[in-house]
Amino acid sequence: MNKTTKANRGFTLTELLMTLSIASILLTLGIPSMGTYVSNSSSKQAFSRLQMDLIVARNKAIARGETVRITPAVGGFSQGWTVQAYSGDPLVAGDVLRQRDALDDRVSIDSDEFTYLTPIGFTASGQLETSGTLAITASGCTGNNARNISLMASGQIAFSEVACL
Repeated sequence: MNKTTKANRGFTLTELLMTLSIASILLTLGIPSMGTYVSNSSSKQAFSRLQMDLIVARNKAIARGETVRITPAVGGFSQGWTVQAYSGDPLVAGDVLRQRDALDDRVSIDSDEFTYLTPIGFTASGQLETSGTLAITASGCTGNNARNISLMASGQIAFSEVACL
């Protein structure tokens, strides 16, 4: 009579070590590209938020017939910004239309023209109080994932993709 034995179930130590080796190689190759993906995504997200707020500010200025300003935080746009209406007296702030918090640490929004003391302002006719540019970049981004925003005196807003530094 032939006795049948129950088959062993599970993995051998060699199989387990080979699987762990392959997994560690794949992770080592994949993690750097994941960081680039996150940086590119952060840059695009910051651009989308600012783009939306610029369009809203101009539209609100025209619709309400009053000046609307986008004022960066004291530390700059990377620390957040406020979209606020100014009715009547251009020095007296009115309704806060939008409030943005600080961006991801990788992202920076730079401008020589627009600061806490000289915010982006749209008049009741939709024109800008001051023209200028904003540059949005993220550390570790690749390709054409940085953005420039040009604000013209007429109120026109031009967006362009530029190469990451």
